[in-house]
Amino acid sequence: MELRQLRYFRAIARTGSFSVAAAGEFVVQSALSQQIRKLEDELGVKLFERTTRSVRLTREGTQLLPLAERVLGDVDLLGAEADALRGVLRGNVAVGMMECPPLTLDMAMLLRDFHTRHPGVEVALRSGGSDRMVEEVRSAELDMAILGLPPKPLPAKLRARPLLVEDLVGLVHEGHELSGRVSVADLTGERFIDFPPGYGLREQVDHCFASTGVTRRVVFEVVRVEEMIKFAALGLGIAVLPRSIARAATRRGAKPRVLEITDADLHRTVALVYRQDGPQSPAARAFFDLAAGLLPAPAAAEINS
Repeated sequence: MELRQLRYFRAIARTGSFSVAAAGEFVVQSALSQQIRKLEDELGVKLFERTTRSVRLTREGTQLLPLAERVLGDVDLLGAEADALRGVLRGNVAVGMMECPPLTLDMAMLLRDFHTRHPGVEVALRSGGSDRMVEEVRSAELDMAILGLPPKPLPAKLRARPLLVEDLVGLVHEGHELSGRVSVADLTGERFIDFPPGYGLREQVDHCFASTGVTRRVVFEVVRVEEMIKFAALGLGIAVLPRSIARAATRRGAKPRVLEITDADLHRTVALVYRQDGPQSPAARAFFDLAAGLLPAPAAAEINS
């Protein structure tokens, strides 16, 4: 068995095509097909069902693919560790990033500093809801993620290193009848603008309102904080956002008004989420160390799942 055979196996499984896999592996299709036949002969099982229109994994191929990926991952890790011993970091790091980062978290500066120190490492930033990013960290699709912690516990074998805690405030149109300091009860019947379910900020605000017995009506769901600010400024509803972001929004554009919600513990914890065994590759460990030291952590210790 040769490593290239496992790589070809993985490439075909991912692309669903012998020709696309061959192009991606820089080999002619006939040679790739020959190596797959050799691998099937050695393993004694058929890995793919082939027709003139499609290629799909057999039951045996589906069961063996995770093992092949693990072997290839270990080989890549071996090479990365050897590079690190020589003082050179190479490889890839996949990092999840929240849609509504605090203004004090300058990801562009973090990436610049990391690239300056380790120019041979490629960093892939992915955004989305906290629930999805937590699952991708758990399944190792992401090495780590910076996100707003949802109120529910993290899945097993995940940890979170808090970076900062932020107060949340309301943001409304400058002509709104509510102003200054308000209670949660004052917001009964109001329309809200928020992220969809599965986003940490949405879950935190929903949890807070539910704990006070006030039903919140979200009439607009958006996935970008700029849209939340714009919609609030146009009078379409109330947006609940971190204080630093809300204050910055009042200095530009339509200048919406900030509401202080006084009788609710409205806050979010921004944290670096990672697997219990830590980032595996030297490149991921280096990024983790840099990100973890980006902001002074609050008094709270690491959060275990």
